[in-house]
Amino acid sequence: MSHGRFVPLAVLILALSGCPFTSDRPLSDPATARPDSRLVGSWRTPDRKSGEWNTLMIVPFDEHEMVGMTPEGTSGRVDVFRLFRTDVGTESFLNFRQLKGDEEGSPEGWYFARYRIADDRLRLSIVDDGLFEHRQFESSAELESFFRQHLADPLLFSADTDRPTEIVWERMPSGQGDLKSKY
Repeated sequence: MSHGRFVPLAVLILALSGCPFTSDRPLSDPATARPDSRLVGSWRTPDRKSGEWNTLMIVPFDEHEMVGMTPEGTSGRVDVFRLFRTDVGTESFLNFRQLKGDEEGSPEGWYFARYRIADDRLRLSIVDDGLFEHRQFESSAELESFFRQHLADPLLFSADTDRPTEIVWERMPSGQGDLKSKY
């Protein structure tokens, strides 16, 4: 039985959204983050073209951060992301960046997604670069303030308000989509 395929989270985000915003700094200090236990588990979303399932697994890392994993099909490669939560006003955001091995160079910038969880559905709205233009932020506090000022602006999540950058994931039943060890 096939439980779907795994694709890198960054590839999925780029495919489903316009131009996601990236920053050299996160929205807040990860050392002050409080993980959301509701995120932990395996999630899936259908590929819009093939109809196959894409899978994301989120596990706790420490008292502040989580790790997201997106194994790729049969290649054996696993893309791993550092994740942590930042609350901005009444909204919760994930700060995430891909963790790379030494051979892959330095990590990319931080990506951001507002998330909402209800009825075993995880809705990720990817922050788009449309509002940011060529702005530079000197601190995480300055970046967080910009987000706070634009929470109600639909352009925070899409350059084209008719095509929001939301990805809806459904929680997978226990045992499905879990990482299998070769050892």
